[in-house]
Amino acid sequence: MVLTLAVTESTEIDLIWGCDAERQLEVNWLVELLSPLQPHWIAASETLNPDDLTEGRPRVLIETGLLLLERQASNERKEILQQQRLQRLAALSRKGPFTLIHISDEEGLDGDQLYGMLPETTTIWRNFPYERFDQTSFIHHFPIGPRKEFLELRTCKPASERTTPWAFMGTLWRTGNRTLATSIFLREHPSGEFFGGQFFGRGLPIEQYRERMQNSIFALCPEGDRHFDTFRLYESLQAGCIPLVVERNGQAFRLLGPKFPIPIFETWKLASEFVAEHLQEAESLNLLQIQCQQWWCKTKSRLSASLRKGMQERS
Repeated sequence: MVLTLAVTESTEIDLIWGCDAERQLEVNWLVELLSPLQPHWIAASETLNPDDLTEGRPRVLIETGLLLLERQASNERKEILQQQRLQRLAALSRKGPFTLIHISDEEGLDGDQLYGMLPETTTIWRNFPYERFDQTSFIHHFPIGPRKEFLELRTCKPASERTTPWAFMGTLWRTGNRTLATSIFLREHPSGEFFGGQFFGRGLPIEQYRERMQNSIFALCPEGDRHFDTFRLYESLQAGCIPLVVERNGQAFRLLGPKFPIPIFETWKLASEFVAEHLQEAESLNLLQIQCQQWWCKTKSRLSASLRKGMQERS
């Protein structure tokens, strides 16, 4: 797997993949956050050769929690992967401090196991925040982010020039609020863009999904099957949509921080009423879109700087 990184400074890092990078949808998002650092890619999902590590270079280990989300994973396979992980951690620990980036741990189960295996004070960056991981200053959170196809977007059409009032394209889980949200919006704003299904990954081709998002003013962003943090939220921001979010148990505020312009509602009915009101006000729509875009750009920049600074300080 070859990934290209735009480099404007000479700082290099050892980027150690303790998982199969090709299975991780967060790969290109991580590349963007790490830029302009220049990563030396080390494939170590089976074994890590300490000789591949460079003295004095910051070391970043990427682990995934995907295995514990697989319902049919055998005990034998789990044991093999656990032994491979122990080997990586032992080899890295002998070389000194390193940073852990922990992805795809959607239920937090892998974190419960992994963090106790790390050297004390190891800095951890993980997506999918949970309150139980807020108890230590060494664990930081970053958004799951958008996929590659949305990271390529650099400009967006003004909200008032878009022809579709809202969009939702995704799996309609048996639990959660997705069915409720889409039924309300289909009834009250029938000209929206809707594509639902029962199986993840069997929907529209992502290029069509991106095109439809780019022409939509609002994007419905209900929680996922397991967590509030979803690709859809950040992909809607990348496409220039105004995300619509219904708060659930404080998850939105934990994820987005104390100050953000994204509209947050108590119910999807209130969100629909908000849309009806603002669709009549082109100036208000454009202003809210700009505020969301500015907030997202600042958030990405601040996150990237914090992530890179922490890695360099650990070298």
